[in-house]
Amino acid sequence: MSTNKNAVLKKVKATLLEGLKKDGLKWFKPWKSGENHPINNKSGRAYRGFNTFILNYQMVQEGYDYNEWDTFKSISARGGKVLKGERGTDIFFWLISYCSKENFGTWYRTKAECMKKENCNEEDIFTNFDLRYYRVWNIGQCEGLKPLRKLGETKEVKPIESCEKIVAKYKKIAKKLTFKDVEQDRAYYSPSKDMIVMPLMTQFDSEDKYYHTLFHEMVHSTGHDSRLNREGVATAYQLNKTRHDYAFEELIAESGAMVLSGIAGINTDDEDKQSQAYVNGWVKAVEKADEKAIVSALTQSAKATDYILGNK
Repeated sequence: MSTNKNAVLKKVKATLLEGLKKDGLKWFKPWKSGENHPINNKSGRAYRGFNTFILNYQMVQEGYDYNEWDTFKSISARGGKVLKGERGTDIFFWLISYCSKENFGTWYRTKAECMKKENCNEEDIFTNFDLRYYRVWNIGQCEGLKPLRKLGETKEVKPIESCEKIVAKYKKIAKKLTFKDVEQDRAYYSPSKDMIVMPLMTQFDSEDKYYHTLFHEMVHSTGHDSRLNREGVATAYQLNKTRHDYAFEELIAESGAMVLSGIAGINTDDEDKQSQAYVNGWVKAVEKADEKAIVSALTQSAKATDYILGNK
């Protein structure tokens, strides 16, 4: 699309800054499963370089099932259709071309073609690098396309009945909340979409860890303005406001997850250590803003778990 290198560079920078502001260094985190790196849905060719981060990040943000993409033209040519209202994702590439120093301005796609047509040696060739971008759509934004890959190897997992009862109860209470499992390595709750996105249960070391993580995100979701309307969730596009709000909300979510895990009777040995490490960090951040923040967080955590369990 664009041939203005400065404009494209600004676009790259803006994309990077947006990702870092929303998720910090997590924006660079690779997928746990090597099976789900971004590829072109037609050719199967992997997207490389900066585009890997862009497409991975976009997949996480939108909760797509597959990390497969293609251009509008190619999608249409293959009988597919981009769904109405779906926006594409800009990716970037270097267009490399060659010309003879003696005949500057006549460009060729390959060095060999330039040498042949211009009857010159390799040292007489000028190489030009032009940064450009074009737009792609995920197959989840389209109809009429099938994924090239199957999602990962499946290992046997057993849902835990006591945990499933808690989840089922909450689904009846929070009827508009969406739950989605996607093959990726980030669990999160999106207030704007009112959606919990989880990695597959098969990606966790144990079923217990899956449910503990799910409980954490469920507690976050109670803060939605249609439920407990908790500050730091109801007022956030993503859970990424100030350091104080983030620490406060994370403390509520993790303490609530520990309570729900205890009620379900699942093993949280690893989480006990991890949670304490989290709490130590959050206490420092929260204390600076409000001496009563910890008590308030635990009170709101109790309200959240009561809401999930249907306790009046």
